[in-house]
Amino acid sequence: MKFDYIIIGGGLCGLSAGIRLAEQGKKTAVVSSGQSALHFFAGSFGLIGKNGGKTVLNPLEEIDCLPERHPYRLMGKERVKRLATEVPAMLQKAGITVTGSAEANHFTLTPFGKPRPSWLTLNGLPTFSKPDEKPFEKALIVSIKGFLESYPAFMVENLEKKGVCCRVETIYLERLTHLRESNFDMRAASIAKQMDRATIEEFASKINSCAGKDESVLIPAVIGINDERELDRMREMVNNPLYCVPTIPVSVPGLRAQHILQHYFEKLGGTYILGDRVEKGIIEDGMVKALVTTNFGEDHLHADAFILASGNIFGEGIKSNPHDFYEPVFGLDVNYSSNRDEWYAFNFFDAQPYMEYGVEIDNDFHPSLKGIKIKNLFVAGSTLAHCNSLKEDSGAGTAILTGLHTADLAMNI
Repeated sequence: MKFDYIIIGGGLCGLSAGIRLAEQGKKTAVVSSGQSALHFFAGSFGLIGKNGGKTVLNPLEEIDCLPERHPYRLMGKERVKRLATEVPAMLQKAGITVTGSAEANHFTLTPFGKPRPSWLTLNGLPTFSKPDEKPFEKALIVSIKGFLESYPAFMVENLEKKGVCCRVETIYLERLTHLRESNFDMRAASIAKQMDRATIEEFASKINSCAGKDESVLIPAVIGINDERELDRMREMVNNPLYCVPTIPVSVPGLRAQHILQHYFEKLGGTYILGDRVEKGIIEDGMVKALVTTNFGEDHLHADAFILASGNIFGEGIKSNPHDFYEPVFGLDVNYSSNRDEWYAFNFFDAQPYMEYGVEIDNDFHPSLKGIKIKNLFVAGSTLAHCNSLKEDSGAGTAILTGLHTADLAMNI
């Protein structure tokens, strides 16, 4: 099969690149092996949330402080700013409403009620301007009976430290009775799939019966697995201000974002090949000629240019053995320490060096194979070296912006 462009990886980075190309009328395919990092997405996109262990308030101003070969540094501050400004409109066209700006981080809540810096936050999640700001005067924290992925006690403890007057109510939803037959079914995604109109009405009615005057209501993010309409309907039914708080992964906001972006990409004419894995790339004379996949076998996939957005070590875009780190599809040159003792920090909660290992690129995001540049291949997202999404809280920003950037570069070769 022949396409103009093929993207390896169907997560936030791959879909951002795919949407960019498809919007320009390019025949584009995305090859996805299955679950992506978006499924662990808690509802807020980070551009740069932390640097050197400190919270970042102005992410654009922090770019010059990043490592020299960091993807943002290679793109340049003005390019990052311009692309970051375009993202909300792209998401809105797809069907995802966000709030926020690259000029200044705002803050939202983690599943445990702690503030987290954010560039863009999905509709329905609470936001506030400063990390020490009191987000509410009074909060009713709602738990669903039997739900395993909500921690109201931690939420209360952390919100009360900020002076918020909190109380907790556990609500029993009749229409979820059959899920309680197995504890494994009382998960966020399982509950969200049962949230039809009748269940939402029951949930809203029971919240209204227990919510006091001037209380903001915080519920676990278990509504709106396919689009935002269910959440909007719920907020209209509840008399008090209503906000969703992220649960531990797999997260409903992440599943919703994945579904919406994939649907939008396909609506634009893109081909999303789900459940297939790229086994290897065929390279001749410094050019990728074709991809060999598990399902298509000898029927190779051909394109004029390719974008590798397969993720880092967690997404198997980068792999390791006791001796080295390597990129499994093309065998590209990877940056890592030859001293195994330098791969990790002994303290689990310290920044882990291996998170910065990835594919080396030139200034135009081309990788190399044994020192030879691959001219029609670009690398984006967490597959890249010299960025640590956990340490920087920059995973979503790196994914979206490098996805858009490499798509633009690919169209200009």
